[in-house]
Amino acid sequence: MKTIKINAYEFRDLKGNSKHKALTWLDEYPYDYENGDLDEQGKPIKKYDYVSNWDDDAIIEHCEINQYLFDTYGNPIHHLEIKKIKEVA
Repeated sequence: MKTIKINAYEFRDLKGNSKHKALTWLDEYPYDYENGDLDEQGKPIKKYDYVSNWDDDAIIEHCEINQYLFDTYGNPIHHLEIKKIKEVA
């Protein structure tokens, strides 16, 4: 086994293309909901809520609650095993 050190960034730290890539990943699975509207057959109409349509504060909160971390390019890395490293001052 090899141990490597990776810099992890919160969503709030991302800029430009890396922020766009993170938003693209967050939008892969939009939240579906019903607002009470029915189609012609009387079935509920399902609508989708994409994270990229939220304001930055809501996205930051969502990522913090779910402990999402990203690499410098905006790729999700929160699923990696994280070991706390004692930083030397």
